[in-house]
Amino acid sequence: MAAPDEARPPPPAARDAPLGPGYRRLLASSALGNLGDGIALVALPWYASTLTDDPLAVAAVGAAARLPWLLFALIAGVVGDRVDRRRLMVFSGGGKALVLAALTALVALDAAGLPVVLVAALLVGVCDVCFDNTAQALLPSVVPHSRLERANGTLWSVEEVMSRFVGAPVAGVLVGLSMTLAFGTQTALTACAVLALLTLRGDFRPERPGSADGDRVPLSHMLAEGVRWLWRHRLLRTLALVLALSNLAAAMNGAVLVLFAQDVLGLGARGFGLLLGAVSVGMVIGAQVMPWLLPRLPPGATLAAVLGVQGAAFTAIALAPSATLFALLWIMVGFSTVAWNVLTVSLRQRVVPHHLLSRVLSAYRTLGWGAVPVGMASAGAVAAVLEPVWGRQAALSAPFLIAGLISLALVGVCARHLTSARIRAALAAAG
Repeated sequence: MAAPDEARPPPPAARDAPLGPGYRRLLASSALGNLGDGIALVALPWYASTLTDDPLAVAAVGAAARLPWLLFALIAGVVGDRVDRRRLMVFSGGGKALVLAALTALVALDAAGLPVVLVAALLVGVCDVCFDNTAQALLPSVVPHSRLERANGTLWSVEEVMSRFVGAPVAGVLVGLSMTLAFGTQTALTACAVLALLTLRGDFRPERPGSADGDRVPLSHMLAEGVRWLWRHRLLRTLALVLALSNLAAAMNGAVLVLFAQDVLGLGARGFGLLLGAVSVGMVIGAQVMPWLLPRLPPGATLAAVLGVQGAAFTAIALAPSATLFALLWIMVGFSTVAWNVLTVSLRQRVVPHHLLSRVLSAYRTLGWGAVPVGMASAGAVAAVLEPVWGRQAALSAPFLIAGLISLALVGVCARHLTSARIRAALAAAG
């Protein structure tokens, strides 16, 4: 049977279709917001490490920022299918700016202890869940479906350039000058991102087929409808579960990374910021290459290869820690990760019905990203337990080794259950 049109590379005319002014405004907002988030990537864990050197406590800060994906994402998805999606993004971005402004003021007054940082991370995480999930649901309303790979690839490229390639190194400088300056800069950038989003014009409220007044549909019914749709879709359900385990593995590294960089690799704030920028180099290259390359590769084999690269990199760092090796391997991880993200995000945006998109995305990401705080907390606990027995270097390296083994095990799962044939069949069923 011939592959459906959606599974083939789009014709040249479709590939060259303009992304449009709405996309450019969305891209500008994303660039500003992710520049601020890149500063937080360094500033928040570094500030936490000045309050405590306990791996479990430092990991708890990262876990708090991700916990809303587990607790709140489903509600955010229902709201995103019920209201104007642009307005929801503006509201959540404004809330994030207010939380960051309060945190900046408390840091300036030297009143931001670890409990304050944990609460701020949790509230910022709630805002990010609403913003990020809704942004993915909004994108197909802004660009032609034939251009989703290019739109997603460019978005990922800009996000990574601004977040890790620019934001993280800049954060290293700002942290060296003043923690207040670092958090204040993130606050200002978040506010500017909201202002850029206000220039996006149009009605982005999804219509519910067969319902004259979608506002009267019970929230519980809408939530169950999205979860049920995802769970009954075998391919997307499997993708979400594999993503959960993969993200759990990656989160184990992220939880102890600031302490690993300080105590094992011997890096300061600037070096830590540059180290985080390594993955962005790979992601930027991947974002330019993958939208052209992915239609020419078997999607199932591509997903398995991504997990293989990730597993090999994590394992190598655990066994031979080195700043240079870390940077080189993370460039490879960044390049391959873009392939996973562009392929799977574009697949979801094509397969899921538009009126269900925000809810299904939130259910998907509840599984996929809800595992992140679990991985972070687990890594902190592993390091804390092993340090008295094996020493600090071995304890901080252990999460990387565990993460590598998990990722390598997922290669076999992916090769068996996420085949190219099943992906093409899902696209065909979506019509």
